[in-house]
Amino acid sequence: MGAYCIRALIPRHTAQVGEVMEVLWSDYYGAAMFGDGQEIACIPHTGCWLEITGTVETSHRKVTRLLPGQVIRYTHSFLLGDRFELSGGTRVGLRHLVGFKLQLIPYPKHPIPTEDDLVERKGRDVANSVTV
Repeated sequence: MGAYCIRALIPRHTAQVGEVMEVLWSDYYGAAMFGDGQEIACIPHTGCWLEITGTVETSHRKVTRLLPGQVIRYTHSFLLGDRFELSGGTRVGLRHLVGFKLQLIPYPKHPIPTEDDLVERKGRDVANSVTV
């Protein structure tokens, strides 16, 4: 749970599975997640999984490559605040996700594919579709 949840002066709630949240920038809080009813949405615990439902262009090259449907993992660092682990293992702060829409999901049943797995799968699909 980020600092924006602790010092919030506006209504806040604990995010629920299935809730779509948007990461917005606030001059007072910095980057914060807002859920239903424009309340601050606090992520319940470290290890939660979030599905990306909407993206924007950003300056971080690994974050720019994220697509809707991909899954990231939430971790919390006392010194660094909210952190999110991307599929390749890169960790980014909440500020890198401003403008993104995220949905809290239950623990995924299938292993999360890495970027290399997705590229390899796409290469196989292309090779299978080419006929000589």
